[in-house]
Amino acid sequence: MNALAGAKVKSGAAKINALLYGMVAGLAIGIVALTLYLLHDQLRGPSDDLGSSIINAPSEQHDGMIDIDPPLALPDFTLTNQYGAATSLSDLRGHFILLAFGFLHCPDICPLTLRELQRVRDMLGEAADSARFVFISVDGARDTPEALRHYFEFREMGGMIGLTGAEAVVREAGDMLGLSFEVSAEEAPGGYLVNHTAGAFLLDERGRWIRRYHFGVPARAIADDLLRMIND
Repeated sequence: MNALAGAKVKSGAAKINALLYGMVAGLAIGIVALTLYLLHDQLRGPSDDLGSSIINAPSEQHDGMIDIDPPLALPDFTLTNQYGAATSLSDLRGHFILLAFGFLHCPDICPLTLRELQRVRDMLGEAADSARFVFISVDGARDTPEALRHYFEFREMGGMIGLTGAEAVVREAGDMLGLSFEVSAEEAPGGYLVNHTAGAFLLDERGRWIRRYHFGVPARAIADDLLRMIND
């Protein structure tokens, strides 16, 4: 190999080495930058959109939790509980009341709602004595007191108050809460279905509507919100 050819080979090798060194250096810089970003993201505080915590943040910061301000006084109503006794809204005053509407033949939303109400009660611990948990049936024709009692006993929902009665009374009870319900034209294996307003409603100790929880709000968020009000 002559001197000129050797010089070209050395020059080409030098360029390749320089390119490789540049790629390695760039990769190293990228890894360091990514590591620093991830570390910063892990150490920084939560964003303002999330609030510092569910317990301390105002309810309006959480999707699906709506403050009713000013509180809305509800008219008294009387239905029949799962033990066959007449129960009025006024009988429950002196406690916070978390209530929901539904029907026992519901295949999805109502069982989930009842389970979440039970979970909220369990999460409150001893503070649960300051609240009442109420399920009002929108299907009085099938949801008799006996049916309600059997449903709650089978699922070990001892802390639940089930109410049922005439359609007109149920509509009156939920009118100011924006409740709507109607028998669906859709056929179901267990009989007809009932389309109805989902979610839960919170009343204060005076029976006034103060909070609306849309369906899907976690039980933990509701329990923390309610516990904060109980302890105020």
